[in-house]
Amino acid sequence: MEKIRFGIIGCGMVTEVKSGPAFQKVPGSSLDTVMRRDEKRLVSYAQRHGVPRYTTDYLELLKSPDIDAVYIATPPDMHAFYTIEAAKHGKAVYVEKPMARTVAECREMIKACRDAGVPLHVAYYRRGQPKFLRAKELLESGAIGQIRSFNYLYACPVPDVDPERPWLLQKEKAGGGLLYDVGSHMVDILMFMLGKPLEVTGRSANLSRKHGTDDTTSAIFRFTSDVQGAMQLSFSAAEQVDRLWISGDKGTLLLSIMSNDPIEITKGGKTTVFPFEPLEHVQQPYIERVVRSLRGIEPMDGSGSSALLTQEILETIDPGGTWHAEHL
Repeated sequence: MEKIRFGIIGCGMVTEVKSGPAFQKVPGSSLDTVMRRDEKRLVSYAQRHGVPRYTTDYLELLKSPDIDAVYIATPPDMHAFYTIEAAKHGKAVYVEKPMARTVAECREMIKACRDAGVPLHVAYYRRGQPKFLRAKELLESGAIGQIRSFNYLYACPVPDVDPERPWLLQKEKAGGGLLYDVGSHMVDILMFMLGKPLEVTGRSANLSRKHGTDDTTSAIFRFTSDVQGAMQLSFSAAEQVDRLWISGDKGTLLLSIMSNDPIEITKGGKTTVFPFEPLEHVQQPYIERVVRSLRGIEPMDGSGSSALLTQEILETIDPGGTWHAEHL
C-alpha cells in the first residue's frame, strides 16, 4: 500500500504534539479525519493541524472508505470499545497505552482484531526511540558483559488533578491510575531490553491518600535469562528521580526511562556518555515503524500480545501478588 490514511478517535492533549503531527510527517502516512465529541474543540484541532475532515460521530469515521487505520487516543475506559468497533469495520488499530483498563478488555481487543484480520498496535512508543534502541544494542553487544541484575527507581511529587485529563487519577476510567499510565511504559521497556519475564512479584499502595489510586509500587522481576532485579515507583515523593541501573560482569549501564538523560556506560572506572537529541514528536519513530509495517515494507508484531503481557503484570502487582509466565 502506497499510503496509510489515518483517522484519530479522541484528539486530546496527547495528540497535540506527542503523536498527532507524526501521522502527517511520516513517509507513507496521512491524517485525513479526526473525531471528538466536543465539537468546538474538534473544529479547533482540525483547523490548527490542517486536518481536512472532522466529525463528532465515530461511526462516520469508521465507515469511511477513505480511512485505512485508526489511532485511538481516548481515555483507557473506551479503548476496548473503539478497538472492537474499528476491527468490525476492517480498520487497522493503533491504540494508546495502557492497552485498556483490564486484562479481560485486552483479550477482547486481541480477539476482535484477530477475527477481523486487522493488525493491533499499542503505543509503547519508547521502543522506537533512538535512545532505547541504542541501549538495547549496547546490552546485546556485550558492552557491560553478561547482565546480572537491574534496579529501577522512579519518584516524583504527588500530582494535582489535571483539568484536561482528570481521568488519569480515576480508577474507573484509567484502570490503575499512574501505575497503569506511566508504570506501563516502565514495565514495557524492561521487557524490551531484558526479554520476557518468568515471574514478577509486587504490591502497590496508596500512601499519600490524595487520590483514589495507588501511588507507590514495588516489584521484583525474574527474566528467562535468570536476570533479576527490582522496580520501585513512587508518585508521592519529595523529589524527582528516574534511574535504571543495569549491572553486568564487566560494567554498568545507567539511563532514565521517562526523561531524555543520556545513557552512561561505566567500565573499569571509566564512564562513556551517549547523549541524544530531544524528539519533537516522541511517538514519531514508532509510528514510522507501524506505518512501514502496515504498508508491508517492514515486519512488525501487530498482535497486541506484548501489551497484554504488560497489562497482566500490572493487574497482578496493583493489588499485590505474583505473576508467572505460565499464565500466558
